[in-house]
Amino acid sequence: MKLPNNTKLSFFAYGLFKPGQLCFFRIKELVKNTTEAEISGILKERDGIPLLILSKYSKVKGVLLQFKEDQELNAYKRIVEIEPDEVYRWQEVRLADGIQANALLGKKHDRGSADIEHAEEWDSRSDPFFKDALEEIETVLKSNSDFRWDFKTILRLQMAYSLLWTALERYAGLRYHLGKKSTEKVYQIAEEEAFAKSLRKHVRVPREVYSTTNLDKYVLDPDDPLKSIKYYYQVRSNAVHRGKAVARDFDILRSSLEELLGIFKDMLNEVWG
Repeated sequence: MKLPNNTKLSFFAYGLFKPGQLCFFRIKELVKNTTEAEISGILKERDGIPLLILSKYSKVKGVLLQFKEDQELNAYKRIVEIEPDEVYRWQEVRLADGIQANALLGKKHDRGSADIEHAEEWDSRSDPFFKDALEEIETVLKSNSDFRWDFKTILRLQMAYSLLWTALERYAGLRYHLGKKSTEKVYQIAEEEAFAKSLRKHVRVPREVYSTTNLDKYVLDPDDPLKSIKYYYQVRSNAVHRGKAVARDFDILRSSLEELLGIFKDMLNEVWG
């Protein structure tokens, strides 16, 4: 995505780059001041991403980010690294207090987007995949911890594990790149300090699993985050493709679900503070 015309202007953040949201970590060290702000407009949402549309009939709350001197260009480069130009466009806007700022406005907001009803402010904590989905997974895990030969237990755990990975892939997509590159984005989770710390907390003993297609070995190692995220992803692939044959790996699936759920909740708590 192109840079804004005037990179010396402050940035009006109303979505992923607000403090306490998934992408603020990318620019945090370059921010000098943060000030609550608002603009005349409405919010829409498409695929979990907030879109600002200018309108004089309502207000949208956000945060004005002033970058450190001589770091403005670097900050905007970090922003455009993940913001695809098919979703957003830059525009200089005037905030409610008269300050000029750069803002990302939604493109083609009438296609596949929905209004965020009764909302002047967007918050990723309200995303159902980061709240309701995790609560449902926890419920399934608690009520299906013992294997039964009718296979309903294993199937429920498979569904829960697939749902957990849907939430993780959504997290990785919002945090690292709003475009494609799905597997590449997932592996970046291994670089997060919160993932490594929680991995050591939830996993005590290494274990391994084999791919059902080429018999490659994947190792869960509490001291190796990248190997571990690949292990958990392989468990997902096995669960999806092996059907009831995965019954002999029931303990692996249950343990992986329990551990990864705890790790993901720790990661979200770290983001939201």
